[in-house]
Amino acid sequence: MVIAARLLLELAVEKGGLVLTSAGALKRVDVRHVFDRTEWPGYDRADTLAVIKVINEHDAYGVLFTRIALQAAGLLRKRLGVLKASKAGKALLAPEAAPALLAELFEATFWKVNLQDFDRNPIDFWPQHHMGVILWSLSVAAHPWSKADDLMSACTIMETLDEVPDNDLPAFAMMSRVLRPLTWLGVLASRKQMRRSGWGLDEEFRKASLFDQLVEFEVKMKGAEGAWH
Repeated sequence: MVIAARLLLELAVEKGGLVLTSAGALKRVDVRHVFDRTEWPGYDRADTLAVIKVINEHDAYGVLFTRIALQAAGLLRKRLGVLKASKAGKALLAPEAAPALLAELFEATFWKVNLQDFDRNPIDFWPQHHMGVILWSLSVAAHPWSKADDLMSACTIMETLDEVPDNDLPAFAMMSRVLRPLTWLGVLASRKQMRRSGWGLDEEFRKASLFDQLVEFEVKMKGAEGAWH
């Protein structure tokens, strides 16, 4: 995601702005420039190209996601149908600014973007509203390779989840709103493993070394009279 962000910021500087389509999306030529130069865990570029020859922004989910995160962080600003790199965005193009760019993307992804907008999951905002608790829980629970269901049970506050129309929706929300973005930021690693039945693959996740470099916690536990997580 940092690579994609740098590519978009560099394009915006080089071109004097990224002209958007009438629908507010990046133009195909700009999408393809980033799409061809990036890899996204969970999405195979070859599979996409096998069925889609002309790549629009909504076909390149990682590019779309990064562009919106950059806008939320104030690093790309839209004016009169053109996205321009802000002063802060230009400053983060320096090679030594990569850690700061990662930090800006991380904060924007989880605290400035409504991730529900991307997955069409009818569960409102959960579990994004307690992302701090989830990250703290992942810091201790995601050492071994684990499936999304197991990490959801260990790291989210299920009591805040209202009734859902399908039992698979919470795990889907955990995947699309927490685990997938964290892999794109390089904070979690992912792999696919054959199921015990021998049919199909499960995706598993664990902490990457970057996790503890990027995130630290100041945790204050409530007393015996309060609820503990």
